[in-house]
Amino acid sequence: MRSRFCIKIFISLILLMVSIPLYSEEDNLFEEGWNFRFRGYYKNLFMYQERDKFYSRIYLPPEHKKLVTDLNRFRVSPEINYAESFTLHADADLEAVSSNYSNNNEFDLLFRDEGFNDIIKPDAEFAHRESLYVRGKIQNFYAKLVAGKFTGTAGRQQVRFGSSRLWNPLDLMNPFSPLSVEGADEQKGTDALRLDWYPGESTEFTCVAAPKRKEDSLEKTDAGSGNYIARIKSGVKAFDAALLGGYTAKRKNAGADFAAEVYDGILTGVFLYSDPEEGKEYLQCGAGYEYTFQCGMYFLMEYFFNSLPVNNDDELQEALLSYSSDGIESSNYYILSNRMITYNSHYVSIAAGYDFHPLLRGEVFSIYDFQGRGVFLNGLLKLNALENLDITAGIISAFVKHSNRTSDFEVYNKEPLYYASLQYYF
Repeated sequence: MRSRFCIKIFISLILLMVSIPLYSEEDNLFEEGWNFRFRGYYKNLFMYQERDKFYSRIYLPPEHKKLVTDLNRFRVSPEINYAESFTLHADADLEAVSSNYSNNNEFDLLFRDEGFNDIIKPDAEFAHRESLYVRGKIQNFYAKLVAGKFTGTAGRQQVRFGSSRLWNPLDLMNPFSPLSVEGADEQKGTDALRLDWYPGESTEFTCVAAPKRKEDSLEKTDAGSGNYIARIKSGVKAFDAALLGGYTAKRKNAGADFAAEVYDGILTGVFLYSDPEEGKEYLQCGAGYEYTFQCGMYFLMEYFFNSLPVNNDDELQEALLSYSSDGIESSNYYILSNRMITYNSHYVSIAAGYDFHPLLRGEVFSIYDFQGRGVFLNGLLKLNALENLDITAGIISAFVKHSNRTSDFEVYNKEPLYYASLQYYF
């Protein structure tokens, strides 16, 4: 019943978002001062990986399998605004995924995010067959109001804090793994109310409240099940610093970050201390430096430390095991959510990018896991084939030496993932 209702709502919203801009352009529906934009894209992402030990089901022995995935995404992003005072924005996706493992738990973890404990669930599955999965979802949908020195934003939105480029423990509302094939922009937004106050040119104060269900039930929801963050940021010339405090997934958090211009580059640092109501306290921190050479080459080096990795915490290990078999549920939600999870403590990352031609860019990204004795590599070429068309081809691989500690990169160890994408913007 819920699925049929969501399907009707999703289709109606798509039609409404498409028709409003078209109608307004022809008939000048609103008075002068209102502006309308209708953007979007079509994306095809193809991935291939050959696995020696792939578990079709947890209770079955592993098998040799060539994993093939073809994702097609159509996104529409209408926006209505009145000067700089009011904005209503939406990102709605229709996705179709063809694969040869769609009835597998790994597929569910990658593509079937059910939004456990999300206060609103604007998504619908249209098909889930042996080789085809189709669904619609609202990625972002928010209204923003600007009044003097105050800005208020309500709805599904991207809420990100912290100055680190790759490993960002202060990204508490919607953590992003640097191992992902797609970037952070493709993550669904957070249902939240955000208030920003700008008392001075270089000072800002932010409060965010993101309600959450309790045990995935609206009836059980209370104030303690939500996430809350307050942050103050200020700067002097080429130096910015921020302090953060919050309560997320039943953990008390305190953090700080900074960004400073040093020798024409940017030096960043980030620190987080978390104290859960149940379980062990931990801290995460990192520092990085990025620089663009005169030849045009971009370079970034970053170090990340996690005091409580998976290999040192039995509770985390059990939660990840249940997650791999059953996904996010009540038993593991508060252990795994709203935190950056790594198997080990010490990582060094290096990233570089260079424009070989105004239309062709190459990028490489590598992570070294000191304790897991693993190296992660992600290299790609991006071609701007037409004004609104990007074509990307890349490979993700890893090399892990056997040790008594599991590495984050085991899934890619000597089994590279090849990917290619085509993205057309309109």
